[in-house]
Amino acid sequence: MKKLVFAIFSVLILIASCSGRKGGHFAALDRAIELQDYYDLKYDNIQDSLRTLCRHAQSDSAKWEALYELESFYFYHDIDSCYSAVVKMMDLGKNDHRQKTISECCYANILYKMDSIGTALVRFRQIDTVAMPREAQDIYCFAGYHIFGRLAHEKPEYNANKRAIIEKWWDSDSTRIDCAYYYSVISRRAGIEENSIPRLQACILRSPNDTAKANYFLAREYLERGETDKAIIHFAKSAACDMRLAAKAYNSLYELALLLFRNGDIERADRYMRITLKDAYSSHYESRYDDVITSELEIMNVLLDQQKQKRRAYFTTIVAIALLLAVAIVSLIIVMRYSSRLDTSRRKLAEVSNIKDSFLAMYMEKCVDYLNKVDEYRSGLRRTMKQDGPEAVSALLRHPSFADGEFDGLLSHFDSAFLGIFPDFPEKVNNIMQPEYRLEMPSKGVLSTELRILALIRMGISKRSKIAKVLNMSVTTVYSYHSNLQKHSLHPNSGFDSVIANL
Repeated sequence: MKKLVFAIFSVLILIASCSGRKGGHFAALDRAIELQDYYDLKYDNIQDSLRTLCRHAQSDSAKWEALYELESFYFYHDIDSCYSAVVKMMDLGKNDHRQKTISECCYANILYKMDSIGTALVRFRQIDTVAMPREAQDIYCFAGYHIFGRLAHEKPEYNANKRAIIEKWWDSDSTRIDCAYYYSVISRRAGIEENSIPRLQACILRSPNDTAKANYFLAREYLERGETDKAIIHFAKSAACDMRLAAKAYNSLYELALLLFRNGDIERADRYMRITLKDAYSSHYESRYDDVITSELEIMNVLLDQQKQKRRAYFTTIVAIALLLAVAIVSLIIVMRYSSRLDTSRRKLAEVSNIKDSFLAMYMEKCVDYLNKVDEYRSGLRRTMKQDGPEAVSALLRHPSFADGEFDGLLSHFDSAFLGIFPDFPEKVNNIMQPEYRLEMPSKGVLSTELRILALIRMGISKRSKIAKVLNMSVTTVYSYHSNLQKHSLHPNSGFDSVIANL
């Protein structure tokens, strides 16, 4: 039955290991953690099968064998259940030397696991080592190493007991992974240089559980040598094996979390430590509660500090972005304002250019026309002088000048040119006048005197003397017209000319 169970777990480990190589040691471990519920279910099914086998056993000896199988599973999964199984084993195997010796060794071992070191030492010393079965010897040496090792923290003389047990174990079975590692530890502490890693790699791995142990021990050896990267890889491999075996009481994931924490991988360390704490509770492994909780609190404090630093960094970033955004908005407003001003200036320049072109053309046309008329007038005077004499010329000169009629034509051309540029100017003017004082044009295309004065202001001629000269009227008349227009407008103040200039 035991061989069948080990075979099942071996297949599971092989499949998971193959998939793990593709994604790295962390990928394999994380995948095993994701499938933890699946592996726990597998373990529960095997455990149920063994319990069923135990219930239906035909003899006490057969029942003891089933309980021994259960004990080997419970040892790394549930200390309380393991203790109950060992107590039943001691009762059922008391009449059989092999079963009794194995039961007593298992009992001392589980007492150590439950942190009852004093009781464990008493029961350990009561074990009869004469003609001890080989499988009992492995459990006996394992338990003795840990019991004396724990006691040696307070009483160093127990180190000799620990070393004697491991040396005896080494002499009897140097290929066992536990024995090889513990032998390397005591040799190193004795100051003996040992080539421990090749020795561990050469050990015979008798079960999937040995594979987990081998990686864990290799990680500890690499860590002892200061090769942190290799230690992390083997801790991760060991922890992945533990997950696939549904083991709850191993140290691999716990020590991996501590190592990652020291290396600055805080978030991953926190995640692994939380899983370790959960497994410690589920396995009733009380001796590890304090260590795991203390480590988790330390990690959480660092995470909280990091969160505070991130919040401060986020706040600083947000403030910086807000300031940059504000600067960008202000800059955009300024650019838009200057752009608007530039567009206005361009528009005004275009209008001025249009006005200039239109009135230059009108001026040239009128000048040419006037010169032609002057030439015709002179020719007429010469003909009259030749035909009728000086008296006839003197009579012509006493008549009104032809220029008197030309001024009305000049104003008509001005009206046409201005309305060609600003066709809606009269309407805009009336929009700023009081309703009862709206201005009318004498006829279509002809501006009134008031509109001509305002038209010249719109063109940029604001001085009253220049307006008077252009319109051939007195400055007083211009002032009178302008004052009357301003008084009856919607802007009866000094800003009237500015409003007109922008129509």
